Amino acid sequence: MRKLFLVISVLFTASVVVQLYLAAVGVFSNPEDELFAWHGTNGRIVLPILAILLIVSAALARAGKRTIWLSVLPLVLILFQTVLFILGGVIFGLEEADHASPPLGATLFISLHAVNGTAILLLGVLMIVKARRLDREGTPGADAARTADDEQPAVPAA
Repeated sequence: MRKLFLVISVLFTASVVVQLYLAAVGVFSNPEDELFAWHGTNGRIVLPILAILLIVSAALARAGKRTIWLSVLPLVLILFQTVLFILGGVIFGLEEADHASPPLGATLFISLHAVNGTAILLLGVLMIVKARRLDREGTPGADAARTADDEQPAVPAA
């Protein structure tokens, strides 16, 4: 299961890199070609599925409480990507016709989509690091030490 966690971590991170590439393809292509749709498809289907598999594989690999909870964060941030657009539309009263020339405030707000995407990428890299470490330390003793590390340290008595 530890190898599976590592493989899914790599696949997730690779899919995030592909997502960034597809965003660039969409932005720099002719709008009539509708290539930006690939970015949307990857972001709405592939990434959420891989994020769910990341959580499941972390749990099955017994990666420790912190790592398992940390593996939930990419899914939350992926969902937040869509929430950013919804909030931007509600806050700034955007309609479909405003897509071509939104107000500056809406542009600045919705551009947080890229910052959030960067956070997702960094979390993917962190998951790879944690999964590699877990795979390397594959002994039962490492599990006990990792579980102890996941607990809060006791405060020494005065």
